[in-house]
Amino acid sequence: MVKALFMKDVRLTKKNLPVMIVFIIGMPVFLNLKVNRGLEVGAVPLLIMVNILGIILYGNICMEEEKYPGGEIALLCAPCSKKILVAVRYLVMSAFFLLCTTGYEVVALIMGRKLLYIWQILQAMSVYIILIGIFIPIVYKVGVIRVQYILSGTVVLMGFAVSMFTNSEFFTSMTEILNRNRNLAVVCFCGFCIVFTAVSYIISLKIYEKKECS
Repeated sequence: MVKALFMKDVRLTKKNLPVMIVFIIGMPVFLNLKVNRGLEVGAVPLLIMVNILGIILYGNICMEEEKYPGGEIALLCAPCSKKILVAVRYLVMSAFFLLCTTGYEVVALIMGRKLLYIWQILQAMSVYIILIGIFIPIVYKVGVIRVQYILSGTVVLMGFAVSMFTNSEFFTSMTEILNRNRNLAVVCFCGFCIVFTAVSYIISLKIYEKKECS
């Protein structure tokens, strides 16, 4: 059942998936060509890529579901628990993060760039989880149509926000601190990702459980 629900979301994005693959490969190539080899940017390119593409993908999945009348009712009446229905959505978005990260690292390896440390990947994942973890319960509550402009606006603002933040002294100092304490950084980012995802999942489940098969 989990596999079937997972593949359902994949099929919903099959029209856009080839374009996503192009971006997953093309964005790291473009960013690596633009960034000076001697400049230490850490996980910033990955952070920009996964968050922008992740929000676009999530919006596409939800919009495709809205196109099918009675689709949500069919899911609510499906012979599986609502816990599984909600968990699969988080699983799909987590799998997309892994896909983007793999693509980014492969491109970096081919282009002779420095691979990211695990704490840097978790750093990008933390921001990704914050955005996705907020939008999933919101969309369950009010529907994607009501927040589609917010989703689109977030994609636009993401690039500007990250660009401004990475040019700040605070980012530079924090990066130096985390780089000197990598093991602590891994533990902290892992703990944050687990806790935030768990809280978001519980909230989403509470919202989804109130929906009725009618």
